[in-house]
Amino acid sequence: MVRSPAPSPDFPILSLFSIYVLPSNSPAAAAAAASSLAVQQSSKNLFSQLLDLLTLGLWSKLGRLSHYAFDAVLLSAFLAGMKRSTGLTFKTDKVAGENKEVGKWVDKYLGVGEWVMDQSVAIAGSSGWFDRTR
Repeated sequence: MVRSPAPSPDFPILSLFSIYVLPSNSPAAAAAAASSLAVQQSSKNLFSQLLDLLTLGLWSKLGRLSHYAFDAVLLSAFLAGMKRSTGLTFKTDKVAGENKEVGKWVDKYLGVGEWVMDQSVAIAGSSGWFDRTR
């Protein structure tokens, strides 16, 4: 007995046809399932290979890079919120040491968190979903 692949978002018609219309033990169902799976894999591989070629291999790393960037901004915004609510500030001189250039980069990084907090407070304050209690 041949099992058809699950419906995929790329080729839903082929997958649905091979699963729901054709009997699962027929040779036509096996051929439809195999061709559907082959078309899905070849088009995904070709598309991702083309994007990797055009972006010099960075396309496959883009998701991970954007995830790390979002996490870094989230951490910076958390530190900015902690500074505003408690007054505790991050000691940049402990991280930078004697290097002034690293200190500038850390200050810019924390400035991004301050900007994100400012924008978040402005958007939340202008919406009807939040009330100011202080």
